Amino acid sequence: MSLKDNVVFRIEKIAGKLTPYLEESWRDVRSKLDDLNRSLADQAVPGERRAQVSELALRSKGEQAGHKRGVIRPFPGSNKSGSSS
Repeated sequence: MSLKDNVVFRIEKIAGKLTPYLEESWRDVRSKLDDLNRSLADQAVPGERRAQVSELALRSKGEQAGHKRGVIRPFPGSNKSGSSS
């Protein structure tokens, strides 16, 4: 086994042992950053505007997902039963 192969083997062995720990630590860091971000967002938006901001955020996410706000139409056949002539 050459020196290069030996070094590569040892690095792969160390990386294999460290990877689960690093992934777990990264998940913890992301979770804490998400909590901090939510806390800062809650503090930045006044209570009376939260509902409006939430509605705008949902609408924006829907548009990004390709959903368009269309005209709501009644179910076929049900529009005559509710109206009187």
